[in-house]
Amino acid sequence: MTNEVIASGPWAGFEVVHRYTRMQAIADGVLVDVTAQARGCGFTVPVAMTGTLFADCESWADGADWGNGEPTAEQFVRWLLCFACETIRANKQTGVDRLSLSLTHFAGRPSTALVHIGPGDDGEPVVTLMYPGEE
Repeated sequence: MTNEVIASGPWAGFEVVHRYTRMQAIADGVLVDVTAQARGCGFTVPVAMTGTLFADCESWADGADWGNGEPTAEQFVRWLLCFACETIRANKQTGVDRLSLSLTHFAGRPSTALVHIGPGDDGEPVVTLMYPGEE
């Protein structure tokens, strides 16, 4: 069995020993596809968040009491996605592939997430929300 050889770019001629795709990460639960919810916030590309961040959205909903009834995990995910979309729109930097989001309002403690904008499995633009260190 021979491995795939990269045809062009700075790694041309190198063999691919192992590749873990975004699609595999979603199937494994490492990433959670939230594209449907993200479209309602203005995203036009596929969006995923790490399983850890998604689980935290669920735990924030379990512990939340904002006086108007308890928000659901789905509402926390949607709020986070809308916040991420507005952060991207408001950012005037060019040439950056990630932005920081303060999660203090959601988590009730100092916390930060990253919004990464990069290539998907086939080079298409995708967005991933994650904690620092989960790259």
